[in-house]
Amino acid sequence: MAADYCKNQRQSPDPAQCMEHYSCIYENNHLITLLVDPKDGGIVDANRAACLFYGYPLNIFKKLCISDLSAENDGRARDFIGQALPEGEFSGNRVIIQRHRQAGGQIIDVEIHTGILAMLGKNCIYSVVHDISERVRAENQLKGSEERYRGLVELCPEAILVLGAGTILFANKQSEKIFGKGKQEIIGRSVDTFFHEPYINGEEANTLTIENSTQERFSIERRLIRFDGLVFDLELSGAPIVYEEKKAQQLIIRNMTESKKEIKRAVKLQETRHAVAFPLESKAVMEKLYVPAATLSGDFFIFQQIDEMRVIGIIGDVTGKGISAALNISALRVLIAECLLITREPVAVLRDLNQKAMQHLGEDYVAVCCFSLDFAAGRLTAAGGGINEFMYVPKVGECERITVKGAPLGMFDSSEFEDVSIAFNAEDRFCFYSDGMELLFDSAELCRDSAYLMDKIARNVLRDDCTWLSLRIK
Repeated sequence: MAADYCKNQRQSPDPAQCMEHYSCIYENNHLITLLVDPKDGGIVDANRAACLFYGYPLNIFKKLCISDLSAENDGRARDFIGQALPEGEFSGNRVIIQRHRQAGGQIIDVEIHTGILAMLGKNCIYSVVHDISERVRAENQLKGSEERYRGLVELCPEAILVLGAGTILFANKQSEKIFGKGKQEIIGRSVDTFFHEPYINGEEANTLTIENSTQERFSIERRLIRFDGLVFDLELSGAPIVYEEKKAQQLIIRNMTESKKEIKRAVKLQETRHAVAFPLESKAVMEKLYVPAATLSGDFFIFQQIDEMRVIGIIGDVTGKGISAALNISALRVLIAECLLITREPVAVLRDLNQKAMQHLGEDYVAVCCFSLDFAAGRLTAAGGGINEFMYVPKVGECERITVKGAPLGMFDSSEFEDVSIAFNAEDRFCFYSDGMELLFDSAELCRDSAYLMDKIARNVLRDDCTWLSLRIK
């Protein structure tokens, strides 16, 4: 066969058969193909695809050297020959990356696959050229985007890591404060290296492994003990990214240590304030239940003794949760104290508080029920402003749900409030509660004791803070 002559490099190949084989596998090949003289780099031949790609006719091509195609145009053909024949002779296929210039001046990135071809008794460097301009452009864009990513995350005030298969691939400057090491000591190691304890336990450990995390986002809080014994409360937020062309995970680490301490102090303060006893213990027995839905509650209750026979109380719920709610409660306590210096009548108290809320609480509002107990007269008076019901449980008879109209404080400048007056006797009870209790219990249940209510709360997921007060008249 014709192919055997050139392939085996016979001493005297038949020229007609050799050229027939050449035309079959070279001239009609759709791949961009050049034949290069290994002695001087001259282009011996170029197929039709090469002429179309570079824009040179064949007669011009044969006058060029391979170095003439180089965009650098340094004229050193041996650069190409040295890469194609690194040992001075053919020792296997080679891949060369270069930048070439077409006849029209356009610069392109090419990948050249080389081999040796014997034609008519002469060895040539057989070169197949692939246009990789789009690939190089995409790689440069990726490199540029990663450089921009690095620049942006270095400006971020939070610690940021990039993890791949549990190994730290990237760390910004802020990470040094969390890990207690320089960036170069952090990169290439596991996060666990820097802590005495595994910083994720149980099922959540899987969120920081590449197999499970690159498809999911997560946010968790953990207490970490660093290698030097320092304790950190951290919020970890993870998201899948592509880093250096591989799937990875970005981990943002927020140091919550100081804010956690502040929250603990606020919680302790709330617990202290809710531990107060009823001012006239000789007149009534108070039973209470206070369960925040989150760390800090938006619920509160306040009692103030008017004289030896009268007490005024307020149960309320401020807008929001957490620190903002706790701050609003603190501000509201000041406003209530100022208000009670002026009046002790529930409706008048709510009117004054509504004006103060409009002035000082901005867009936030407060749901409250204000009530006064006059033990000399045996009468309770209550007014509602957002908390519009409470339970009356007589010693004899069925419990009764009492309603009082009134919008939350701070909602409307001209709000009107309604009050109700109820005569009471010894062993009667009044139950006041925030709206979180209404979500879990019906009217009859709200008249039960705190043990029953607490048991049911423990078996449910709270959607709101729960506060409940029971006052039994002695």
